[in-house]
Amino acid sequence: MPPIKPTWTKLLDHPLAPWLPSLGVAVALGLAAGSPALSPGGLAPRPLVMAGLFAAALAAALYRLPAGDLPGAGTVSRGTLGRGTLGLGTLVLPAALFLLGGVPAAVIAGAAALAAGAGRDVAERGGLGGRLAGGGPGPRLRGAAAVAGATLAAGAAAARWVEPAPVLGLQALWPALAYVVLLLLFGGLASPRPLALDAAGWAIGTLLFDVAVAGGWGRAGALMAIVALAAAEAARGAFLRGGAALRLAGYERLRHAYQRIFAEISSMGEIAQQILTECRNVVPVEWFHFELLKATAGQAGEPPRRSWSAGPAGTLYEGEPRPPARPRALPGVHRRARWRVIEKVLEADGDALAEVRLWCDPRRLEAGSEELLATLVPQMASSVHRALLDREAKLDALTGVPVRRLLENRLQRLYRQCCDEGRSMAVLLCDVDHFKRVNDTYGHAAGDEVLKLFAHTLEAHRRERDLCCRFGGEEFALLLDETTGEAALRLAERLRLAVAALAPELEGRRLSLTFSGGVAAFPELHVKTAGELLLLADEALYAAKEHGRNRCLLNLGRGAFRAPAGETLRTRETPAEPRLPRVFD
Repeated sequence: MPPIKPTWTKLLDHPLAPWLPSLGVAVALGLAAGSPALSPGGLAPRPLVMAGLFAAALAAALYRLPAGDLPGAGTVSRGTLGRGTLGLGTLVLPAALFLLGGVPAAVIAGAAALAAGAGRDVAERGGLGGRLAGGGPGPRLRGAAAVAGATLAAGAAAARWVEPAPVLGLQALWPALAYVVLLLLFGGLASPRPLALDAAGWAIGTLLFDVAVAGGWGRAGALMAIVALAAAEAARGAFLRGGAALRLAGYERLRHAYQRIFAEISSMGEIAQQILTECRNVVPVEWFHFELLKATAGQAGEPPRRSWSAGPAGTLYEGEPRPPARPRALPGVHRRARWRVIEKVLEADGDALAEVRLWCDPRRLEAGSEELLATLVPQMASSVHRALLDREAKLDALTGVPVRRLLENRLQRLYRQCCDEGRSMAVLLCDVDHFKRVNDTYGHAAGDEVLKLFAHTLEAHRRERDLCCRFGGEEFALLLDETTGEAALRLAERLRLAVAALAPELEGRRLSLTFSGGVAAFPELHVKTAGELLLLADEALYAAKEHGRNRCLLNLGRGAFRAPAGETLRTRETPAEPRLPRVFD
């Protein structure tokens, strides 16, 4: 039985829990607005002065530490950029607290923090700062509320500044300390690096305040504007550098994606899995659908159009996806969203080969991700096109089973594995009996149908790790892994009975369809090469035809062959020179 959570733990898990500190700040500002010490002239006592201080705070707050703007892995974290801090914008706070009071200074600080976050988002959408993780109005509002609350605490600590000394000095220490402590409590920052910039802003603001007391606010205001503009220009340069670094990282990701997509892939299912992986590296895919549109020469009986799908778990399966009507809920307060369905058609030489559909939560889509995905489409299309061409080159156009070239390669590889690991293997050669008579009587179109039906029967009875291929003409071959000679002979007999039971109808007449088969197995037969095993299977096939066709025989060596019933047969005349199979012609 799972443990029961305390009531306070359940409250912390509530979606509105992150907003409680912000609500507390709003209540504190409302109460403090009536205090003569914190708000002597109301919320907006001197609008022009407030506007000037806001503009300076906003310009200076755009700057962040260089290490926060340079991406580490292609995505810049808003926590690294200092979400919930004012940065160098704190340079206006000493003047704002003395001239306006704690509440107007808190309003200026909160508004500047909110506008600076929005400005960074605008720069990001414009391609300056790359992709920023964890954005949205919710984090920006909570960060601005934290800054406003910390500034209000600083105003409470500075409320005794009735008449400042000619040099502010240590008098600014207590408001700065209150600001930092409250910001840590409200913002929940994991790193002190962003607060170092806030502390630097307080130091600059203290010096500017001393200049104003000594030489007038006009001179101090000019210096403040110069510092703010320099910080804004530095921020622009940092955004440009970050954007260039992110674009370079994106190009590197694309290069690696191209290499992975163009890697040697053996099946269309593996291509679909690779496309899913690369798409999820670019966009936040919840549901995935890859549909093969081009009809190809597939396995016998295979549908011409196939599709693969995956859900949030990422497990690929063959079939259609069934996504829910809307994306799942996210923590916090969010608008109800509909799926952002991205569809890409993969084309080559003007033909539509496949279609990719991606279901994404629009609230998690990053700016520029769809453009990055579009650059992958030609490579995905080329990968599918190459796989289809390779598939067509390896499969027989009529029957859809692999061609003889694949048998040669697999036979050599399997023979070496069996020699190294002590495993067994077998080869079954099949020949449709009297196939020429079918062509002469019913025509080549009917003969083609017989071959396709025969190939489909062989395919239906093989295991997944075995290989069925068209050996040539009306001959087919089965390469059987981890199979003894007796087991291969039993399989051959089951195939013979299944083919005999087909009895296809041609031109209103039932056709009696049979085949002859020859089996050879290793290591039961001592052979030095894989080609010798194929030669011995061909000898068994020759013996089956010699003994009346419509039978399967296992080669025992030295001219002896075993029938499924157990009797041993011999050839009537052993050829002086063994007849080589056509694979060596």
